[in-house]
Amino acid sequence: MKSHSKNRKITKTVGKNRKQSRTAKKQKSWVLPAIAAAVVLTGGIFVYNLPSVRADRNITKARQLMTTMDYVQAEEKFQEALSIDSTAAAAYRGLADDYLAQGKQEEAETILLQGYEATANEVLLQNYCAAVLNDIAGKLNSQSAGWAEVDRCLQVLEKMPENQEAVGMMNTCYERIVLAADEKGAVTALLHQTDGTDHFPEYEAVMQRMLSLYQDYPSEEIRQLICNYAVLQGEQVYLSLEHADAYENILNQVIKLTLTGGETNTENAQQKEEMTQLLACLDSQENILSYFAPMFEAFEKEEFEAARDFIVTEEYTGIRDAFINQTMEYWIGTSHIPVTREAIVFSKKDGVWGFSFADDDTKIVPGGKIEILGAKTLDKGVQRSSITWTPAYDPKNYYPHTEYEVTYWNTMVSGLATDGTGVARMNYRFAEKIYNKDGMETRMIHDWGGPNEARSTY
Repeated sequence: MKSHSKNRKITKTVGKNRKQSRTAKKQKSWVLPAIAAAVVLTGGIFVYNLPSVRADRNITKARQLMTTMDYVQAEEKFQEALSIDSTAAAAYRGLADDYLAQGKQEEAETILLQGYEATANEVLLQNYCAAVLNDIAGKLNSQSAGWAEVDRCLQVLEKMPENQEAVGMMNTCYERIVLAADEKGAVTALLHQTDGTDHFPEYEAVMQRMLSLYQDYPSEEIRQLICNYAVLQGEQVYLSLEHADAYENILNQVIKLTLTGGETNTENAQQKEEMTQLLACLDSQENILSYFAPMFEAFEKEEFEAARDFIVTEEYTGIRDAFINQTMEYWIGTSHIPVTREAIVFSKKDGVWGFSFADDDTKIVPGGKIEILGAKTLDKGVQRSSITWTPAYDPKNYYPHTEYEVTYWNTMVSGLATDGTGVARMNYRFAEKIYNKDGMETRMIHDWGGPNEARSTY
C-alpha cells in the first residue's frame, strides 16, 4: 500500500510539472514575437540613420528648395549632405546646378571637379566639361572671351583628350582669340605691344601643354590642333624679337614631334613646309640684324661717317640689288626697307611665308630704325646707294622728328661737279631732315667726302 501511495505522489508531481511547462511555452510564444519586433524596429532605426540615407534626405530637401528658387538654403542642404557623405555624387551635381543658378560659374566648375576627384564618377567629369565649354561658348558669342578661355578649354581637353567638343572649342578659340586681328588686319598674339600687353607667355604655355598632351595621348585631332596653333594664318602676324628664340623652339618641337616621318601625307608635308619657311625667316632676320649691328651702334653714337664705307660694301649693295631685282628671299620690302630690332611681321604671298621688320609705332616703341633704299634710282645711269637712320622716339611725342640720310650718288646729275668727261663722279651726300607739325626742314651737305668732293653746303 505504501508503495502505491508513493507512486501516486510521484504522479502528481509529474502532472504539476507538465502544467508549468505548458505555461512556460505560452510565455515563450509571447516573448519571441516581441523580440522579433524589437529586432525589426532596431534594424529600421539603423537603416534610417545610415550616412547615405541622411545625405539623400538633405539632397531631396535641397532639390525641393531649388524648385522654389531658394538657392541659398538649397546650397546649405547640399553642403550638409556632402558633410555627411563625401561620396554622394548626386550632391555634387545638385550643388553645381545650384551654383550655376546663382551665377557662380567658377564655384560650379570647382565642385564638379572636386566631386570627380572624390568619387571617380565619370558623369561628374562630363558635367564639369560641359559646364566649362558652355560658359566658354557664351563668352565667345558675347565677344568677351580672352586667353583665359583658351586655358580653360585646354584644361578640359587635358582631362578628356577624347572629348570632341573640347577639340572643336579649341579650334574656335584659335580662330576668334589667337587670330584676333586689329583694324589693320594685324595678328598680335606673339607681340609685346606698346601698352604692355604681351600674350606670348600664355601662347607658349598653351603650346607646351598641347605638345605634352600629344605625347601622352597621340591623336590626329590633337596633332592638327598643335599645327594650327603653331602657324598663325593671318594677313600680318607680328612677333616680338624678344620671343624669337622661344617661337623657333616651338616650331622645331612641333616638326620633330608631330611631322617627322609623315611627309608622305600631303597635308602633313604642307604643314612642315610652312613651319620650315617660318624658321628660315627667323634665321634670315637674325643674320640681317647681326650684319647691321655695327651701324646701329655707330648711328646711336651719331658717328654718321661710318655709313660712308658701309653703303658701298659688296654685301650692302647686294642687299640693295636683291630688292631692286626682286630676288630677295624671305625678307619682304618695296622701296624704303626698314630694319628694326623690336619685331618682325610674317606675311604670306603666293603660298610662301616671308617677313619684314616692324615699322608701325602704334604697335612697337621705335628703338631706332635703319632704312635701305631698295628702289631703282639712277643718277646719270648709276644706281644710287642710300641709308637712312631714325633715332629712337616716343610715338606720343612725334614732333619734332629727325632723320639722317647718307647717300652715295653720281654728282653729275645735279651739275654740282662735272669735268665734261661723262665719267661718273661718285660722292656722298649727307642730309638732316627735321619734321615739324607745319612741315619739314632739310639741311644738306651735297658733297660730303670722297675723291670728287668739290664743295659742301649745310
